[in-house]
Amino acid sequence: MAYEIRIWPDKILKQKMKEVDFFGTDKLKEYIDIMFKRMYELEGVGLAANQIGIPYQIIVLDTSVREEEKEEKKEGIKMALINPQIVHKEGEIESTEGCLSFPGVQITIPRSKKVVVKAKDVEGKDIQLDAEDFLAVVLQHEIDHINGIPFIKYLSPVKRRIVLERFMKKRKELAKAGG
Repeated sequence: MAYEIRIWPDKILKQKMKEVDFFGTDKLKEYIDIMFKRMYELEGVGLAANQIGIPYQIIVLDTSVREEEKEEKKEGIKMALINPQIVHKEGEIESTEGCLSFPGVQITIPRSKKVVVKAKDVEGKDIQLDAEDFLAVVLQHEIDHINGIPFIKYLSPVKRRIVLERFMKKRKELAKAGG
């Protein structure tokens, strides 16, 4: 299947993605549709374009897929953001995160409690999003992806090495077992 999830250490996950300059096009809409479809198939709450091999600054998210978020379903919780940038951060929380590009890895890292994100919509109109708590964490995680920053970067060098060694060992075992 095209647009398979890219698994660390795939080189596209380590690169800053290109800015989108083709707003309102069928190609951009197609990328966004594919990204939502793959995100839902993989049971994620967010997906960055490079995670499925699309080399552009596009993220999609839908926090309503998390059970505890359904009670607080707010307008705009499902969205696609083009060329997103965090322009303000405030506070700090500990976030336990997983990542589709690091299957089986769960780590706790510091994130900002609140963020302000500026981006464009599919037509190229400016968006400003003030987010906090879970939504802020998802935005930070996905925006890091399009900037080539894996979530393991927030671990100390020793913890990062341990997590990566375990992850790579498990991948090799799965490959040998044919899974």
